[in-house]
Amino acid sequence: MNQFLKYTFYLLIQLGALSLQAQSKIVVEQIQTYSLQSPTANYWYPTEDIHPLLEALDSGVFKQLHLIRDINYTTSAIHLNKSNQMGKITMDWSRSMDSKFHAYIELYEMNPDFAYQNKLIQIPESKKDSLYSIWYISCNIYNQKRESIFKKTILVSMLSTKSIGMGFNINLPATTPNYIFKALQKALGYISPKMEDMDYMEVKVPSAYATDNLWMPFIHNQPRIMFDTSKAYVSYSNEEGNYLLRTPAAKMIKINQKDKSITNPYIEILPFIKKRPGNNENEYYHVLQPLRDVNNDQDYSLDAYIEFSLNSNERNTSISPISFLPGNFNTIFLNQDSIGYFNLQENVVEKDKFFNPNEIFNGFDSTKKINIGTLYEKRKIISEKVIEGQFKSHSFRILINYESNLKTIYIDEKMTMIADGKGKPYQMVTSKSNHDMELRNFLLQMAFSEIFQLPT
Repeated sequence: MNQFLKYTFYLLIQLGALSLQAQSKIVVEQIQTYSLQSPTANYWYPTEDIHPLLEALDSGVFKQLHLIRDINYTTSAIHLNKSNQMGKITMDWSRSMDSKFHAYIELYEMNPDFAYQNKLIQIPESKKDSLYSIWYISCNIYNQKRESIFKKTILVSMLSTKSIGMGFNINLPATTPNYIFKALQKALGYISPKMEDMDYMEVKVPSAYATDNLWMPFIHNQPRIMFDTSKAYVSYSNEEGNYLLRTPAAKMIKINQKDKSITNPYIEILPFIKKRPGNNENEYYHVLQPLRDVNNDQDYSLDAYIEFSLNSNERNTSISPISFLPGNFNTIFLNQDSIGYFNLQENVVEKDKFFNPNEIFNGFDSTKKINIGTLYEKRKIISEKVIEGQFKSHSFRILINYESNLKTIYIDEKMTMIADGKGKPYQMVTSKSNHDMELRNFLLQMAFSEIFQLPT
């Protein structure tokens, strides 16, 4: 009999004997944890109360193997401090010599690339960008001869899901420590003699957010206004009523720079384009973005001019290839009447505004802050786009932050709305405001209009 078959046969005998045991005692010696992703952080430490993890084993794999955990035995929670300690188990049974079986639990967080390269997991390419870490969760049981008679491992990825939380989503950790260990508890309860070793599962968890001094004070414990985007229009309700907003597709008309005739509708803007650096290589477009307020039967439009840089090899890759022409070219119309204007800046550093990647919260209750033990510097908040302008008699400013999917709207220099959503609005927090809903709804539509979306 070759060695592999001999070992397999021996293991089956051991498992068979184990399953026939009538309520044999087992102790859980250790729960080992480590993160290859964030080794200096503490969010991956088991909480002081590890009983939920142990109880998941009790009702799961231990019950299936007819084992009773010694509840009087104190399990050691070991936080490793070096990656080369992973997988190494120290067997000190001086406190548990009378127990027939001894269990060790390993909880390791790893980078998805590490899991792919070591062929621990196979994930479709379409999903790889959504995975920020993968947890390796293993249960190993030894008999009194220190022989491993049971070992099963499950790989778990935690997918951040949308909730009422808002703020700067840092992705690592995927969620707050409380939810991390609820997910680990669920995974431990899944471990079974019948499961495939190295099985894979996904657990949906609420996102975690870095604390900040821009959005957090405004959204703290404030009610969320939810949007319905399932139809061809956006709808929402608040205490003032129900609203329907429609944003038709934008229209783009290429400007012919070579046409110098008086019949060229863009003859007046050609001298300005000629002064632009790289005008001979770049393309220029007249953009029309219609916006409709259904309730008030109002048709607005944003009339603007953009420059598309074709010289992508030489330009800074952090700068968008699409930019709006500066000056008095970008106009707001109500039907055929001009009622305002706007200008746009890119990559604007917000003065004295920071987020703290060392401290997270749930995106709703600012009093529940969690220090995750890292020592990163506070980071400046940068708005990828800032739209400033005038609507009738009111000034406005819209900050667009793609990474956090937030649109922050100021009216007359006061923060009035923060809307959350990628492409379309998902939820919103508003302040008590004397500004009419016509203005607020227009700015909301403007913030999410097609011409300001992240280029793909």
